[in-house]
Amino acid sequence: MSLELHSVPYGSQTIHFNLRRTSRKTMAIHVHPDMGVEVVAPEAADIDKVYQQVRKRAKWVKTQQIFFEQFHPLPHKKSFVSGETHLYLGRQYRLKLRKNKETSVKLIGKFFHVSSEDPNNRDKVKEALDAWYMRQAEKMFLSKTDEQLSHPPLLKLMPNKITIQRMVKRWGSCTKTGNIRLNLNLIKAPLYCIEYVIAHELCHLRVHDHSPSFYRLLSRLMPDWEKRKARLDAFIL
Repeated sequence: MSLELHSVPYGSQTIHFNLRRTSRKTMAIHVHPDMGVEVVAPEAADIDKVYQQVRKRAKWVKTQQIFFEQFHPLPHKKSFVSGETHLYLGRQYRLKLRKNKETSVKLIGKFFHVSSEDPNNRDKVKEALDAWYMRQAEKMFLSKTDEQLSHPPLLKLMPNKITIQRMVKRWGSCTKTGNIRLNLNLIKAPLYCIEYVIAHELCHLRVHDHSPSFYRLLSRLMPDWEKRKARLDAFIL
């Protein structure tokens, strides 16, 4: 699936965007945390109609880009060395590496204390921290799932299976057979964002699409879901 680079004028500025054509029936415009703009359009959509839609949403696009700009520069790829910051539940913690025969990770105060036989081995430090994140995610996500399922809109519903894994483009997903996948990196986001993603996927157990019925159900379960979603959309790992 190829991307086409396009642009439209907006006052004295220019909006550059990637156009991706799919089998969907409607057009969507996304502004990503790197401030890049992506338009997803039906295969047969006329390019003039695409330009018209981008111009129509131009003010919103610029507002989103200004919002994301406050989070720049984007964080670099992690090096897993002492003093480097890592996220957990929306907060930054610094790494403190130490040599020890047993590998362990402990969160104490504002620091991740990571012990290993070779604290200079970045792959081993990453491996230990990832394992710690997975343990926390398993406990947190399952606890929040049980909590959401106790609310009236979701009573008597139960996912077939919950899987936690790294996902590139999604925070979560739910199949029609009730299999829910949650992004491991979600454990780095604020708790109220985690609750939103879990609520969103659980609602798909009852309504599989994003129809008005789905959003009515989600609003019953979590009236402030839009605020939570906005915070998550701005969250940069």
